[in-house]
Amino acid sequence: MSYPASSRRRSRGGRTSSRSTPSTPSTPLPQGETARNGPSGRSLDDKYQLAVANLPRQVDFTTIRLAFEKVLRPRTGRWEDFPIHFTLQVDPPDPKRPKDKNRGTGVIYLNDGKFAKHLATRVNEDPIKIGDYEVLFQKQDGSLARAIQGFYRRPMISREALERKKKNQEALGHEVRVLAVQFGIEGRSRESFSVEWEGDYNPNVPTRAGQQQKEYKSYAYLKFNEGREGENPRSLQIEIAGHSQSDMYRITIPMERIRGLENGWVDGYPFIIMRLYNPPSFETKPQYASLTGDPKRDFRHSWRRLGSLDAAHLRVVAFASKVLRLVITSDSTHLDNFIKMSRFVRLPPLQTSRHAQIARGDLFSRRRLDEVKAMSSKFPWTVAFQCDALLRNCLLLPWEILELKGEINRLISIGERFAEEVLKLFVVLAPNLFENKETALDCLRRAETECNNRGMSLALTTPKFGLFRSRHVLVTPTSYQLEGPYSEQSNRVIRDFGPDFEDHFIRIAFGDEGGALYRHDWEVHNEKFLEERVGTILHNGIEIAGRRFEFLAYSGSGLRQHSFWFVCPFDHPTLGEVSAGSIRMGLGDFRRVIREPARYGARISQAFSATDPSVEMKLKEIEVMDDVEAETQIKYGEGEELKPRKLTWTDGHGTISPDLAEEIWQVLCNLRPGRVKTKSDDEEVVKPKAYQIRLGGYKGVVSVDYKLKGKRLIRVRPSMDKFDAPHSLGIEISEAFNKPSRMYLNRPLIMLLDTLGVTHAAFIRLQDAALEDAKDALNHPDSSAMLMEQHGLGEAFELPGLLTRFRKYGLQNLHERDPFFRKLLSFSLYHAQRELKYHARILVPGSWTVVGVADIHNQLEDGEIYACIHRQGEEREYIEGPVLICRSPTVHPGDVQLVHAIGKPETGSPYDIEKLENTVVFSVKGRRPLPDCLGGGDLDGDEYYLITNKELHPPRYEAPASYIGPERTKLDRDATVEDIIDFVIQYMTHDNLGLIGVNHLRLADQRPEGVLDNDCLAYADRYSDAVDYPKTGVPVSIDGMPKPTDIPDWYCAESYDPNNGDYYESNRALGELFRGVRLSDPNPAPVELPVNQEDVVRAALQEKVYRILNDCEAEPLEDHPFRQLFARYSYELKYQCATHSLAQSANSRLNEEEVVLGTILGKTSAVNESRKRRNLMERLTKQSKDLARSIKKEILGDRSVLSLGNQLARAWTCLEVAWEIARANKFGKNSFGLIALTSLLDVLYEIDSKRAEQGEESTR
Repeated sequence: MSYPASSRRRSRGGRTSSRSTPSTPSTPLPQGETARNGPSGRSLDDKYQLAVANLPRQVDFTTIRLAFEKVLRPRTGRWEDFPIHFTLQVDPPDPKRPKDKNRGTGVIYLNDGKFAKHLATRVNEDPIKIGDYEVLFQKQDGSLARAIQGFYRRPMISREALERKKKNQEALGHEVRVLAVQFGIEGRSRESFSVEWEGDYNPNVPTRAGQQQKEYKSYAYLKFNEGREGENPRSLQIEIAGHSQSDMYRITIPMERIRGLENGWVDGYPFIIMRLYNPPSFETKPQYASLTGDPKRDFRHSWRRLGSLDAAHLRVVAFASKVLRLVITSDSTHLDNFIKMSRFVRLPPLQTSRHAQIARGDLFSRRRLDEVKAMSSKFPWTVAFQCDALLRNCLLLPWEILELKGEINRLISIGERFAEEVLKLFVVLAPNLFENKETALDCLRRAETECNNRGMSLALTTPKFGLFRSRHVLVTPTSYQLEGPYSEQSNRVIRDFGPDFEDHFIRIAFGDEGGALYRHDWEVHNEKFLEERVGTILHNGIEIAGRRFEFLAYSGSGLRQHSFWFVCPFDHPTLGEVSAGSIRMGLGDFRRVIREPARYGARISQAFSATDPSVEMKLKEIEVMDDVEAETQIKYGEGEELKPRKLTWTDGHGTISPDLAEEIWQVLCNLRPGRVKTKSDDEEVVKPKAYQIRLGGYKGVVSVDYKLKGKRLIRVRPSMDKFDAPHSLGIEISEAFNKPSRMYLNRPLIMLLDTLGVTHAAFIRLQDAALEDAKDALNHPDSSAMLMEQHGLGEAFELPGLLTRFRKYGLQNLHERDPFFRKLLSFSLYHAQRELKYHARILVPGSWTVVGVADIHNQLEDGEIYACIHRQGEEREYIEGPVLICRSPTVHPGDVQLVHAIGKPETGSPYDIEKLENTVVFSVKGRRPLPDCLGGGDLDGDEYYLITNKELHPPRYEAPASYIGPERTKLDRDATVEDIIDFVIQYMTHDNLGLIGVNHLRLADQRPEGVLDNDCLAYADRYSDAVDYPKTGVPVSIDGMPKPTDIPDWYCAESYDPNNGDYYESNRALGELFRGVRLSDPNPAPVELPVNQEDVVRAALQEKVYRILNDCEAEPLEDHPFRQLFARYSYELKYQCATHSLAQSANSRLNEEEVVLGTILGKTSAVNESRKRRNLMERLTKQSKDLARSIKKEILGDRSVLSLGNQLARAWTCLEVAWEIARANKFGKNSFGLIALTSLLDVLYEIDSKRAEQGEESTR
């Protein structure tokens, strides 16, 4: 397969990079201009600069810029509308003059020499004025090519946008004098406030009775911070400094964390109460640091993150950081300014405080915390964990937990698991305490009653084999948040020790307040803080509920999410003492990578990947075959010499016999019943032809080889061999590829295709079609089912399948007029629109995402692929003709290539005999493996996009990058676990992957050459190294790399306004797509003539159900078991609602519809929060799927024993219970009825199918 040649190579970091770099004009200019020439046709070297003087020093840059705009750009519009192009730079202020905002001088660059001369002489006739200052100009000499090039690359922001930005700055430019900062706890009725820590910044503030007069030492101001240039007003900040202090401190409160505001007066001083979803951030910096005058050096990372403000604050910060009380100066203008600013940024409206009592509290004294710890230490650990959660999650105060000691002991006497479940339910019921509806004791007893209503047998159920009850701890800068246990997919290590020891394993995740990953902050330095906060725990362990846990390992995805496995050592009946070290030692022999800490950790991580167990093998059933590989020479770029490189065409790919593949599939189906749903018994089941596996130290993908038929055999290759584990012979399944995934565009791919020449109209047509389909879902059940299936919504509750049966069973009225269904549909529409607008996730019909495998039969030529798509219940589709192929992420312009799909294979050929459905088969011929060309992919589980839409095939293609990574970090000795931990801390500190991707995308938006711009190519180079960082151990620095200067509108966060002056209107495809989506209101309009499920289902199905039950002579059933089943379901549903909201607050929870759909409607304000929401949604879907399946199984009973008539009787009885519950308006009524209805329709469909097969007249 041949590719276009690249232009040249770049040198980086002392080594030569052989990554391809397409040729570009040496000086890219804005749209409508030719290279090396501006609007006037002169070369850039002829541009002019003028020195600017007499600027008002205390005026901000935006005000100065607007004054120039009004003279030099009298109109707004596109670049070509302006005869005069200019850019302005203002010198930073003198460090010795802290109130100044500039030095009074600067430089203006202009594209027209005659105008520059005119402007320099015009000052005497018609000066530019800024307030009372007349701006002075003077011509300067020197070449300005570099400065002008940088200017032309910047997008234009209109005067209107600048004026809006100026308005923002003026509105938020006030400071509020703070006399006291108090963190504390509100009483349950919110009529009292207990101060647990305070900072006193005025001796006259009456913070407590009998207070002694103190010498004035420090002062504090609150201000609204809009961040660096180009960012939104995003936080409130309280800066604390003083004449006698060496350091100053800052409390930063992101605006989206503010849940409520109140104000009141005490002893003549106003105060402000802030209730927060999550604690604020605490920072410090030297108060008298020497400055250089260079903003990048003086202000970048000038602040350092803290966990608390002082030693006294450290004791209470984990428990009393969500309510902040600020006493401010009695000067009324300060309170007025705060009210105006809070309204301007649309903070929650200011309410009147009900605090009648302000007391100096000591609720979290060391003595009380020690008493709680001593009490918990006497409980079984699973119960102690829940007690610790009640304290650390700020649900109960220490004295309240101590008062429950007797009740908890009584619950333990009933049963340890029962006590754990009751305390776990307390998390769900805790908000009642905040509304003063009941005491902690009342709440605990109500939790016990609800658990009893569930039935003891249900309360004591254990997870299925392959699942385990996982407990989680989130370590934030200020606290620990405890969650679980959740039922989750297990891994090899957990299964080896069995359920009796699973509570000795725990997941510890590190994140910022609220759970989002730590983000890179231009101003705040996190490195030292992470070394202290994270490093201390990783090296020394962590104590949770009296148990000491030590670092064990991580999985590959866990490292990216900063989540790690810890273990508490225990005694095993056969293995003796088990510790983290002994577990790692028992995994296998890692001598091949023992001197490379990153690879050593990565190899260990294989055993901790979430997998399903399948079958045990014998040594004779495992064969090792050679890889298809060759020493070749590849030329990277024009003028380059051929360079030798060893390439592997079967990297990560092995084979499996059809018999063994079938055996594995049967095991998986037994583990997860309902993996495949067929419309009839004779419908062909689409089974996986490829599995992603773990087998001892081997990992990769195995595909079915029909030539091995009749054998129980798996064949692996050296490229799959990562470490030696000869005694581990079980095949673990990471994924079974029995169905294809739809193909969706994303932002990086759109930017790349846009650069390569795909028209904007092609993207817009696809998005418009997706929007139209989404809106159509409100009108037709089949369209609703399609929308949900496309976006993975409602999977847990089988909503797509349920909706497709509405017409068959006469239930259309539920879709059209049932308020619950209308809300589900409205939420689905909002979710789909949000994915389009903020992620450009656009469906490409007829295109697919499938796993890659190698052509083991040697049938394909270089540049050819074979793909057969087979969805359950549909005909096979053979992909034929030109196909654009790529994989995510697409960063380098050569990451997309055009190949030829051979279509339906000839009769009798290998792929006619074994069709390998839902895979893409790559040729093993040519000079370079195609997967390696596509973002450095391989065949160990990578999935590839097959795009058949010719409108998305670009007119040009670029050479792929070389993807030769850096030299791996190696030690001169064997690595230890301490070295792995040091690498983990380094990774958390220097993981720039997301930042590199964002900078690459934003630069491509601003540069005329798009992703072909040299700076974008440099970012692509570093991106691939950052992807490999977890394995190479080599951090990737972007210091000195060009940064995007402005923010395109499509990068606007969900909670911000793209028209507020901080964003420019992108003219790329991404900008047009972003502006082409308007989000609808997720809450639907009231339904005219609403109906309920009971009326519709009874009218449509009751007669039919009764007739079948009479024919089957089914016995009437007691409804009590189904009432208990609902109690269990409601409890689990409440817990999921409470533990999956974006805001970690006792009062913040999801609603029922969000759980049913598996979406979270809460808006995000940053990229890392979007990632957090995605992770929460993924976890929510998995847990709700397990819940719904278990409830459905209880409804229908043992289907292998019960007749269809008895199953129908059970489903109908449960449905009648659900209707009775709905009339009582209990939480969970709608979704419980949904599960019951799905169960009923499943049985009816099966009965209809059997009768049709038997030739009887359908009872429909």
